[in-house]
Order: sequence, then structure tokens, then C-alpha cells
Amino acid sequence: MSLIADILMAIYVGVMIMSSFLYVRHLTKTKKQRKLSIFEHAMYVIIQIAYLLFAISLLISVFVG
Repeated sequence: MSLIADILMAIYVGVMIMSSFLYVRHLTKTKKQRKLSIFEHAMYVIIQIAYLLFAISLLISVFVG
């Protein structure tokens, strides 16, 4: 049962990364056309911070554990 949970977690992470990448790409295109709203700008910043934290946690898990 743990193997299934690990597989589902990996799929979840992949889908979340892909969807957030596409949303950031959309926001970047929108940013070139007009000024972003407060919510859009907040999402843009939050997703980029999440990328950074994910990369750091991935590096820690590779080199430490």
C-alpha cells in the first residue's frame, strides 16, 4: 500500500509542477500585455518561491538522505 501512495505522490508532484509552470508562463505573457492584478502578482511570486523551496528540498534529499 505504501508503494501506491509513493507513486500517487510522484504523479501529484509532477502534475503540480507542470500546472504551476504553465500558469507562470501565462502570467508572464499577461505581464507583457498589461499590469498584473494584486492576486496575479501574488501568485506569480508565490509560485516562484515554491519552485525555489522545491529545488532546495530536492537537493537536500539527494545529498543528505
